[in-house]
Amino acid sequence: MGMNQTSRPLSAFLVAFLVAAAAAQTKSLPDDRKQGGDAVTIAEAKQWLHHLAGPELAGRGTGQPGFQLAAEYVRDHFIALGLEPGAKGEWFQAMPWTAREPKLDATSVTFAKGETKVVVPGARLQGSANASMSANGDALLVVWADGEDLEDTDVQGKVVVIAFPPMPEPTGERRGRSNATRRQFQALRTVQGKGAAAVLFMQQEAVTGGLVGSSGPGAGNPAARARGRMPTSLSFGGDDQKHLLQLAGKTEMPAAGVHALNVKASIEIAVDEKPAPAYNVVGLLKGSDPKLAAEYVMIGSHLDHLGRSNGNVYPGADDDGSGTTGVMAVSQMFAKNGTRPARSVLFVCFCGEEMGLLGSRYLADNLPVAAESIIAELQMDMIGRDEEENMEGDAGELAANNLNTVHLVGTQKLSPALHDLCLQRNENIGLEIEWDQEKMFDRSDHANFARLGIPIAFFFTGLHRDYHQTTDTPDKINYEKLLRISRWVYDVGFELGVQQRRPEVDPELWEKYRGKGRAMPAAPMMPGK
Repeated sequence: MGMNQTSRPLSAFLVAFLVAAAAAQTKSLPDDRKQGGDAVTIAEAKQWLHHLAGPELAGRGTGQPGFQLAAEYVRDHFIALGLEPGAKGEWFQAMPWTAREPKLDATSVTFAKGETKVVVPGARLQGSANASMSANGDALLVVWADGEDLEDTDVQGKVVVIAFPPMPEPTGERRGRSNATRRQFQALRTVQGKGAAAVLFMQQEAVTGGLVGSSGPGAGNPAARARGRMPTSLSFGGDDQKHLLQLAGKTEMPAAGVHALNVKASIEIAVDEKPAPAYNVVGLLKGSDPKLAAEYVMIGSHLDHLGRSNGNVYPGADDDGSGTTGVMAVSQMFAKNGTRPARSVLFVCFCGEEMGLLGSRYLADNLPVAAESIIAELQMDMIGRDEEENMEGDAGELAANNLNTVHLVGTQKLSPALHDLCLQRNENIGLEIEWDQEKMFDRSDHANFARLGIPIAFFFTGLHRDYHQTTDTPDKINYEKLLRISRWVYDVGFELGVQQRRPEVDPELWEKYRGKGRAMPAAPMMPGK
């Protein structure tokens, strides 16, 4: 457990000493799995993770080209190990996903007064183009003042043009969301539900960043488009702002308030829609026992991260390049061990986790094997760092005090046997297990298997300041710790693959489990309760 905020940071010498001491606690694994446990080096883990979080893969955003490269990288690793494709004979279980890219030459905003027009082409617009659309109406200028509510303003069917008076940007620790972004969001919320045909943001400076598309499941479904809660909004500025004001007969920006421009506005947005890469990558190691090989241990991570967004790349080294590196390591341990477990092992790297556990939900709803045949799902999500104080809290946590800690999440929700097994196998690894992150239970892919009544274990080293930031880079990973956790998961998985009795679900725990997706768990119930 991390010490409180009054603790002094440890010296570099002491940190190195503690890392070495923690590693010394690792014992040799049993003879039937020792060869595999020694089959991965820190150098290999570094190589894999530096590639997964490197510039070529550009943050592995689901539906983006970098995700395609990441999926192929993991697949090729599985192939090199001699695994078999595990998604009904395929390496990739494709989830329906659509990418939308704006067609700039067919996108524009036009302001007209009589025969005179001001045309802003797609190349000089900024914003998200999520679907093709047309809109037109009288242009209404709102020079926004904080607290504006537009309660008495009729915006029905109008194109609302919003401009903001100058305001200083936040500095230091308050720089999370810029003032401009915050004000735009507030303005959209105010216009929401009032029937505006569209919203345009106008600024003095020329816009930067251009139009961007998006991707997601069901993107081509008109019903999905209708779910949008905000009116379509784009930004323009620079000379286009000056020309609009001139067209409206104004020599300068009006004072704060609502102003009729006596100008017609029309908006045309054209978007190309096409399938995009969204795959669960599934590898299979067949068990050695003719009967028990029809039962499966599942070992997973999520392959995706935030990808490219608003001109930034989010590398996702810890989240979850570390877990994917863990899956690659554990699969290599199993494949290079001289003895195979009796049961089969499924290795799965999920897509769409960052968008709401979508890939694992898709796999759970379209399992390549029967749910009843999966004896456990072991999930590695963020296993490469040392927990510290972060944007979500954990006040006073210092990374230097968490060099040997890990959170074991969710094992006490369903199966006491799996919980006890994880603790027992940690005796070979010597990690300090903490229990104060159950709030994270619903935030990773294991949750979609727990709801089916499949025993789960979630291995997690905690949050840090780089969580979901562009600074989550591979140079900050504790590789020795990552590899020890991977070896622990391998040992637990191997034991699940060879022990005679599979983990059972406690009926009392199942009865009170919230969010379950079936009346009876996929795993057998404990007898005598």
